[in-house]
Amino acid sequence: GAGYRLGGLDRNSKPGQDSSTAIEDDMISSMDGCRVIAGTTRGGIRVWSLKDVCSWSLSRRDAGSEQHATSPNQSRHGYTATSVTSSLVRSTADDIIAMQDSVHGFHVGGHRGGVTCIDIPPRMYRPDTLLSGGEDGLIKLWSLKNQSSQVPDKTGHVQDSSVQSRFFSNQKMTSVQGDIDSSVAQAVLTGHGGKILCIKTAWHGDKCLSGGADKTVRLWDIAGNGGKPLTTLNGHQGWVTQTHFWGPHVIVSASTDRSVALWDTRAGSSPIFALRHHLAPVSDLLLGNRSEPLMISAGADGSLATWDFRVLSGSKSESSSQVSAENVESSSSRTIRFPVAKMNHLAMVAKSQIGGPVKLSRAVGRSDFSFFSICDDGVVNEWDASTGRKLGARKSGHSDAVSGFSSFSPSDELLQSKSEDRGVESHVGGTLSCSWDGTVRLRRYSRKSRR
Repeated sequence: GAGYRLGGLDRNSKPGQDSSTAIEDDMISSMDGCRVIAGTTRGGIRVWSLKDVCSWSLSRRDAGSEQHATSPNQSRHGYTATSVTSSLVRSTADDIIAMQDSVHGFHVGGHRGGVTCIDIPPRMYRPDTLLSGGEDGLIKLWSLKNQSSQVPDKTGHVQDSSVQSRFFSNQKMTSVQGDIDSSVAQAVLTGHGGKILCIKTAWHGDKCLSGGADKTVRLWDIAGNGGKPLTTLNGHQGWVTQTHFWGPHVIVSASTDRSVALWDTRAGSSPIFALRHHLAPVSDLLLGNRSEPLMISAGADGSLATWDFRVLSGSKSESSSQVSAENVESSSSRTIRFPVAKMNHLAMVAKSQIGGPVKLSRAVGRSDFSFFSICDDGVVNEWDASTGRKLGARKSGHSDAVSGFSSFSPSDELLQSKSEDRGVESHVGGTLSCSWDGTVRLRRYSRKSRR
């Protein structure tokens, strides 16, 4: 609901504002810095300010309400029609025009042929930075700060847009869709022989991984801006659809060749392990943290598998993110076919029903490593990663193929706790999913405890 990040009504609200209006103002204020970034099949990358879009939506709603009022001074909820309009959406005509532009998004740049993937580097190390991959086989690094386009008005003066200035830290961006090469990227990484399918930035923001239709995994140095890959890894027989870092030297990748490969940058360009369990292309990977040496792989046939890095390295007592050099050299491209746990998302579904690619996300509200799985059947299953035991299931509510799935924790400040008569309901996080049915669904998870 409105104001969920603020924990309720601001006590310093003005006397002329009712509670719903004050909450709306607080909600909009809390959206500073929140952005929506999307790449299109036409090749453009556009950015929206969530704050500006919501402000425009509320201004249109209030304008429609005032048109239905019989008198400009007719009261609504005990106040005049003009008094209940949010202070953040009572704007001048110039501001309204600027907000109209913000609804259409702001053009950053793009790729010829279409944008295929986007990654946001860690904000702590690379704030206001964006990585994109395209059909043109290029990886581009964009800055959301340095783009500027100040267009003079009819009198020759440059007009300042309050919406755009607060959106990009007082740097304005053009809202006019131009040529995809008209905006200069900070860096362009070249080397792939086909379209880019996945990008993953390292936690420190200096390096990134990419996978493409040329069946290769490439490691790049973003900080050096050399434009050429540090390492090119060959071994997959299909498109590379997933890439992840695991420790300082180990890389994990998944492919349409139905395998998951583990690479060590100290051991050359061939994989040290090939994990082959799935009978369909691998659709997703989920890695645990450094204290949880487990990885979950999902196949388009509904199969799920848990892999233990300690077993792969030959010693369960060995550090989860380190593979000894001796093991790397002695285990040249070993094939592993038996995971430590096997599951199937579609085990209870009729064989005639097609599930589609399975998507994974970390479960919330549990101390152990558990995860969610979802596919086109619209069911969200929860599993224990180490044992493969099913912990629960629920319907997502989607009526078509699921295109995106993620989970969030209480630290994301999306939810707050509330008290009930029979106990205390504590929100532990939730899931966010989107589908080709045109809906985005947010579900909250809670745990009740007796007083």
